[in-house]
Amino acid sequence: MISAVCALLALAPAPSGLVIRNGVVYDGTGSPGRREDIRIVGDTILDIGKITPQRGDRVIDAKGLAVSPGFIDAHSHADGGVFEDPDAETHIRQGITTSFVGEDGFSSYPLAKWFDKLRRQPVALNFGSFVGEGTIRQRVMGMADRKPTPAELNQMREMIDVEMRSGARGLSTGLEYEPNRYADTDEVATCALVAAKRHGIYISHVRNEDNHAFQSFHELVEIARRNHMPGEINHIKIASTRVWHRADDVKQLMDDAVKNGEDITADVYPYLFWQSTIRVVIMTEQFEDRAQWEQGIKDVGGPENIRLTSYSPDKSWAGKTLAEISTMTGKDPITIAQEIIAECYGPGKHGSESVVVTAMSEDDLKGFIANPRISFCSDGGLHGTHPRGAGSFPRVLGVYVRQQHVIPLQEAIRKMTSQPAKRFGLSDRGRIAPGMKADITIFDPDTVIDTATVEKPEAAPVGIPTVIVNGVPVMLDGKFTHAHPGRPLPMGSYKPIMTASNLALVPAQESAGSRG
Repeated sequence: MISAVCALLALAPAPSGLVIRNGVVYDGTGSPGRREDIRIVGDTILDIGKITPQRGDRVIDAKGLAVSPGFIDAHSHADGGVFEDPDAETHIRQGITTSFVGEDGFSSYPLAKWFDKLRRQPVALNFGSFVGEGTIRQRVMGMADRKPTPAELNQMREMIDVEMRSGARGLSTGLEYEPNRYADTDEVATCALVAAKRHGIYISHVRNEDNHAFQSFHELVEIARRNHMPGEINHIKIASTRVWHRADDVKQLMDDAVKNGEDITADVYPYLFWQSTIRVVIMTEQFEDRAQWEQGIKDVGGPENIRLTSYSPDKSWAGKTLAEISTMTGKDPITIAQEIIAECYGPGKHGSESVVVTAMSEDDLKGFIANPRISFCSDGGLHGTHPRGAGSFPRVLGVYVRQQHVIPLQEAIRKMTSQPAKRFGLSDRGRIAPGMKADITIFDPDTVIDTATVEKPEAAPVGIPTVIVNGVPVMLDGKFTHAHPGRPLPMGSYKPIMTASNLALVPAQESAGSRG
């Protein structure tokens, strides 16, 4: 009887699936591409090799295209507004299939409710999240600029533990942001220890990204060292002329950490400018001090490197640099900067402004892109005014792989896929192999490129026609299918933990007062 049943099962048709044919498969490990086919059944890669489609299979012809694991965004803000924009077009068009959020010290709270909402209202992307110490600190201490009391610190640690048991991947900080900037190294290390005990990592927008960047990098190393946990520098940059051309020193810092038994990595976006408000051109609030403005403007390379992207008091200034506004008005750049501050933040004023500041050097950026311990990120929301939110991954592939040959294609793909997957504990994603989840990006290595600019920050890239999430095409031949197969990806098998204080879902918030 058993043998008869087995014979019948052998004759039964295999479940219908999705077959990707004729593409050059890059498996995500850094190996060269191979011309192979892929068969997907459900959400899982079933087979790789020479595959004959079966009756009922859907076939995607990838002739002339690269087939890669879906890209993993190591630092994203795509959680903001994703339920209103479930197609997540600006990220899916880049080939991103998984985004890590809860960055810069700010996370949705409580995570258990946010993950549950993702299950009930699925979107196109997969999401993992960190717990933000800034979010926890604010709930316990408000915006207080002081050390926590022992009772407050214990409460923060208990809340972080709940978030870790609910699936957070580790602890994030944003040490240039309020209120996280008020936390000293000891406080952060004490909170990070809670994440370490749950096998999480420490990930940080470090305390300073310009003149004191290296002191800040060493602070992150110290926090990771104390807790015997991995550490990651978010959107790494050296954003002052006084410390330019030191990417090799960053690599040495990471190499030295490895020699000392520590595990330090970073992520980077492929643009030379950051986005914030003009207030952070100087890192104090002494806006009347012309000497500080003079030094701050000098540190970013001059007034021609500071461009207003928006300015509500006079929209004719938007899109212009301080140098251009100076020529237009006859006022010197410092006077203009102080006028912007007064009009937007002075007593009784309610104006708004934002700037992009070109403050990084190309050789440092290339050094970071080539560094094998640095993965890639967008640091972008679904709708923003910095082109990184719509162009980061295709820009790496188009500019720094194809045009400038900074790294080979298979290495770029590794740094977009298996490297962040391993870093953040995704054992079933980031590689193309039987049994792995079918997150797939199909792109043209000969044409892929970003088109987003400061003027048109959401302009779609070219050369990425098809993106598959959990076995389901969410973009096919450049057209969105409006399928939403994305999933929450909590760490481990922890069950969501709810407490009496978890009354309402609070979305992640990010301060405008830092260089992102």
